[in-house]
Amino acid sequence: MKDHQVTEHQPPWDGMHIGTLLDLDRLEDNVFRSRFSEDNRNGRVFGGQLLGQALRAAQKTVAAGRAPSALQVLFAQGALTHLPIEYYVFPLQDGKRFTSRRVEARQGKRTLIDAHVSFQVPSDGLDHALPPYHPVPLPEELIAMSEMSTRGGSAFADVDWAWFEKPCLELRVANPESHLLVASATPQTSYWVRLRTALGDDPTVHASALAYLSDYWVNTAAISHHVPIREVIPRYYVASLNHSLWMHRECRADDWLLFSTESPSTQSGRALTHARIYTRSGTLVASATQECLLADRTTMGGQ
Repeated sequence: MKDHQVTEHQPPWDGMHIGTLLDLDRLEDNVFRSRFSEDNRNGRVFGGQLLGQALRAAQKTVAAGRAPSALQVLFAQGALTHLPIEYYVFPLQDGKRFTSRRVEARQGKRTLIDAHVSFQVPSDGLDHALPPYHPVPLPEELIAMSEMSTRGGSAFADVDWAWFEKPCLELRVANPESHLLVASATPQTSYWVRLRTALGDDPTVHASALAYLSDYWVNTAAISHHVPIREVIPRYYVASLNHSLWMHRECRADDWLLFSTESPSTQSGRALTHARIYTRSGTLVASATQECLLADRTTMGGQ
């Protein structure tokens, strides 16, 4: 594989269709390029886009019938929104049961992420799954973040809570008064997420969309234990450092997914969060772990 000179301007994404954002153009057998970029409101590409596209690139080099089982990513540098991202896929293993790939995302000479992706031939075996960390109301019983200012009561009226959502997804937080307005008593947060547009029936698209969603809001269990969510943006710079996603069972990423999250530790400007991801019927479909940078803007400011 050769290095490709990145000079073209990357067009902005329409903000709605995840499948369009995550799809890639093939440059060589194992080299792919992004078509669009999503600005994370800080002049950098949203980390979930990198996760979803890295998985998508690996998927395009794997034989049909092997489902993704794990994605492990080191974030190296922020991706610039105006340039295309190229994904270089390196085969590591093509075994009887498992396939493994390393994926490196680059913009010119800049390495953005280093990812390892595993795939498995579906097979029978032992089966168990833990429940969420605590019971959570169904999404219909909670207020959408975009409606929190008008329906949440006077305590929520002075904040533009819709800012925390995205055009492509809806967010509903369990016990919002315990996380959004004040610091939570325990480092645990539960929330529902749903994409606003359908993805079709291709399981590879749903898997890459799940990877995208796994980087959204997941670190709030660590943050909201110390700082109310309403105060985070002006006070702290937050960036993903390391991210792992284990895919246990297939799911539809365009239906409601419950993220039940818990942070075991925050220290030295870093925060660690574990997430269990469930369907609305209670099936555990994935687990995620993320370490993020949590830096005081007045003293650190960046990664």
